[in-house]
Amino acid sequence: MSKRVAIVIPVYKNTLSVNEAKSLAQCKKVLHQYPIIFVAPESLHAEFFTSEDQVERFDDAYFKSPKTYNKLLINPLFYERFIIYEFMLIYQLDAYVFKDELEKWCDKGYDYIGAPKLKLKFLKEKNPFVMPIFEPILFNGGFSLRRIKPIIRFLKVYNLCIPAWPANEDSLFSVYHKRAFPLRFMLKLPTWKEGLSFAFEKNPQISYSLHEDSLPFGCHAWEKYNPSFWQKFIH
Repeated sequence: MSKRVAIVIPVYKNTLSVNEAKSLAQCKKVLHQYPIIFVAPESLHAEFFTSEDQVERFDDAYFKSPKTYNKLLINPLFYERFIIYEFMLIYQLDAYVFKDELEKWCDKGYDYIGAPKLKLKFLKEKNPFVMPIFEPILFNGGFSLRRIKPIIRFLKVYNLCIPAWPANEDSLFSVYHKRAFPLRFMLKLPTWKEGLSFAFEKNPQISYSLHEDSLPFGCHAWEKYNPSFWQKFIH
């Protein structure tokens, strides 16, 4: 089993919905050769945990709301729990993986990558893959690959120099807001074109067309964004 990368699945409740169970089953089917580690509250004893499952536990307070979950994911101590790995794939249970390209994405050496948020200005370009060099792109964190040591280093410098982050954790690692711009050089990030090959989130139909009518490595929030599109691929 690979020690290069671990699948990290945040959970916070005792039972899963039908689609969450489907997401987990697909993860275990496609990515079974990698360590799969649940991240859970200290008090959680979930029905779907098996005796073979690895579980890393954190204070219940981090699982009370999206805001507190974001605090967990911008805490260097979270990533230090997984320091024996080079990468982690955050796989929330509203994600879905289509094929095992995990080693390929690790080989690219990005410090952070997720599904890109498409901007209208990009879609109006004659060449849809042209992106202004200094245009920030938001890469969603719900299905995202993170290189652990660079993320820890980035967070320690950020926390030393800049006040508490007010937005979602994925916008920090995407260096999306001006507050984080001075640290842009610290993380290797992809272009939005490369991000589309990694994952789709919003506008999956448009993403599919831009991606030459082919599926990416995975997707996020498939129940939320155009679920009728995903019915062709997720059963």
